[in-house]
Amino acid sequence: MGKPKESLPFGEVTLLGHVCATLHRCTDPVVVIARDGEQVLPPLPANTQVTVDLSPEAGPLWAICAGLRFVRSHGLLGAEDAVFVTACDTPFVHANLIAGLGQRLGQNQAVMPRIDGLLQPLCAVYRVAVLEVAENLLAQGIRTPRSLASAVPTRLVEKAELEQFDPGLRSVENLNTPDDYEKALRSLAR
Repeated sequence: MGKPKESLPFGEVTLLGHVCATLHRCTDPVVVIARDGEQVLPPLPANTQVTVDLSPEAGPLWAICAGLRFVRSHGLLGAEDAVFVTACDTPFVHANLIAGLGQRLGQNQAVMPRIDGLLQPLCAVYRVAVLEVAENLLAQGIRTPRSLASAVPTRLVEKAELEQFDPGLRSVENLNTPDDYEKALRSLAR
């Protein structure tokens, strides 16, 4: 795509800036997990906090742990509080989805969409308390965040239920190819 996804232009900001601005409208705090200490991030909305993934080659479960560690160690959230996790390349994530997932948390430790049998761990809500379980999974060599769904009490949200607050399932769309990016830009222009 010519440059890192997070720095791709999206409207008047970058893709990451757009996602962060969306999150700031419905969540607090907003924390970005940088790949490493050398990553140059694009400009971010005020009050966006940044931490670093100390094992970027190990996959998204490490990044989720980095974010959970950050909010806990900085006193931003307690163990029973919950976070919404998404990726920088999901430009159509919106507040209705985040609220809908959060409302379904109940006594569970996670809420994760499942669309056509595929879990969506990077469009999910997790209690901060899942950090210890996630770290144990990593210590066992398990690197996929999907593994959290079977390791902690998880409320799965199936496609039909998800569509009640995210018609078209736009929140789980991510941009993996130049064609995906071009389609997203056309959609934004409409």
